[in-house]
Amino acid sequence: MSLVHLMLSIALFIFTAFTQVAAQDKAPLPQTHAQTQTQTTEAGAAAAPLVIGNRTIHTFRASLGMFSASERAASARQRIETAFEQPGEGWTSVKPTEQGLQIELDGKPLFLVLPGDAHTAAGETAEDLANQASRVLQKTWREARERRDPRANLDALLKVSLATVLLLIVLTLLVTLLSKARNALIRRLSGWLQSTAAEHLRAHTIALIPSALNRALVLLTWLLGLFLIFMFLTYSLGLFVLTRPASERLSQSIGNLAVDALTGFAASLPGMFIAVLIFLIAWIVTRIATEFFLSVESRPAEAGRLNAHTAPATRRIVNATLWLFAIAMAYPYLPGSHTEAFKGLSVIVGLMVSIGASGVVGQIASGIIIVYTYALKKGEYVRIQEFEGTVTELSLFVTRLRTGLGQEIAIPNAVVLGNVTRNYSRVIGGNGYVLDTTVTIGYDTPWRQVHAMLIEAAGAIPEILRNPPAYVVQSALSDFYVAYQLVVHVDTDVPATRARVASDLHSAIQDAFNRHGVQIMSPHYLGDPDTAKLVPEAHWYTPPAKREGH
Repeated sequence: MSLVHLMLSIALFIFTAFTQVAAQDKAPLPQTHAQTQTQTTEAGAAAAPLVIGNRTIHTFRASLGMFSASERAASARQRIETAFEQPGEGWTSVKPTEQGLQIELDGKPLFLVLPGDAHTAAGETAEDLANQASRVLQKTWREARERRDPRANLDALLKVSLATVLLLIVLTLLVTLLSKARNALIRRLSGWLQSTAAEHLRAHTIALIPSALNRALVLLTWLLGLFLIFMFLTYSLGLFVLTRPASERLSQSIGNLAVDALTGFAASLPGMFIAVLIFLIAWIVTRIATEFFLSVESRPAEAGRLNAHTAPATRRIVNATLWLFAIAMAYPYLPGSHTEAFKGLSVIVGLMVSIGASGVVGQIASGIIIVYTYALKKGEYVRIQEFEGTVTELSLFVTRLRTGLGQEIAIPNAVVLGNVTRNYSRVIGGNGYVLDTTVTIGYDTPWRQVHAMLIEAAGAIPEILRNPPAYVVQSALSDFYVAYQLVVHVDTDVPATRARVASDLHSAIQDAFNRHGVQIMSPHYLGDPDTAKLVPEAHWYTPPAKREGH
């Protein structure tokens, strides 16, 4: 259906061109006066084109005696139309006279080309204008004969109909054949990449190459289709006298566009070479800087200001600065950078970036502060707001945490900088961190016994360090119970181990308190129950629970 709509649009375009040009040819002619032998030139006279059959034969700019340029054009138009009605061979000639160059048709004078009609500043001469007017006049005479021939118009309509059918057939074959060829090529390429290049390319790259090729072939199909439609339009418009000038202008405009594009490309080659050279130098410098900072990352985190902790962020800042500097240096050499369109686009892009990048700049500034103040380090176990885990990445935009349950949490750097951070890894040296838990016990249980039971539970976990030893802090004396906080040190830097150690420690605390007959109070304490809420040791392995080793 799209091809049918296209052909209907083309037919409507041709019909509109017919009606517009016919209306121009039927416009009323102005009144003329007799010529005189005196030539005068008006410096600011308006140009008066002589248009016959939708073709501009000559443009009058100078006055001749008492006749203005527009009156000269009207008089010449009347003479030409009268000459076209008479029989003849259609031979045109240029004859020099005292006033200028006289254009004749079959020996009959029609109009004069004066030196004042030429743009001398543009390099035009009266001789060139006269010769051009002679050629166009001869072509216009032939088209006038063709316009009065009904058989010529009928032949043109028949040729357009045949060309339309041929265009539909060719477009259908083009779409069908290229679609089949594209699908076969994509299948072969995908199979080859899966079998041969799978070891050298990543999975997403293997999927991206066929997709990119498919889109390129679709674009090629569209371009070929548009080229065929352009050829059809040029051919169809050239068959009719009234639309033939439009066909010639269309072909000439496409040719001029191609020439301008090739000329512009050739002219931009030196600038493109310099821009590519600048980007190549920037790439080499960034590679050297990257290698340098990667070597710095092997140093201890405390070795000077530039160490394993600050090297990644410094590398990103230096590389970004180098590329921005390279873009600024290469900008004047980019093709089209001095055009108004390119400048306007640059202003719009800069305005969009300045409006939308305020938050991005804030995140980058926060990331720089976090890195260079050593607020956090990679591998440390921290708590930020309600998020708790091991720091896996400190980028310029976000800080990533890996929790003990395997979750990855990305926190914006502005949030990290604007909130209190609890760092559990700064208390002890090495790779360990602090782990604490709180239990609430009634006032009727001796606090020394509670301390001993908590220390006993901590000693049952192998990952808990014996040095520094675990200790207990009474963190609160509430209305109905005492809050005891057990603090231990864990010797591991694996995030998943912390979750397991915390779970094992809670289990050991329950076992110790049940073993010694001490009830752990609920935060919502209302009164002592009739029977203590304890689990006897004989019931610790009630099915389906099993003892270790059984």
